[in-house]
Amino acid sequence: MRPGGAARVVAFLLCFGMVVGFASTYLLAAGVSGWLVISAALLVLAVPVGAALYSGGRPRGRR
Repeated sequence: MRPGGAARVVAFLLCFGMVVGFASTYLLAAGVSGWLVISAALLVLAVPVGAALYSGGRPRGRR
């Protein structure tokens, strides 16, 4: 598969669905707004996605 293809989109959607599905059960029961649950899920996913994008673009030096 080529980098940046449909596989990344599908992987992101699966991860997003798992995070929202797990978190929404408890947060909505506690009275948290649905928009806040989605925002929190995006924030949770932004950290590993940002780390993956940042680490994948740099060439590594030889030792």
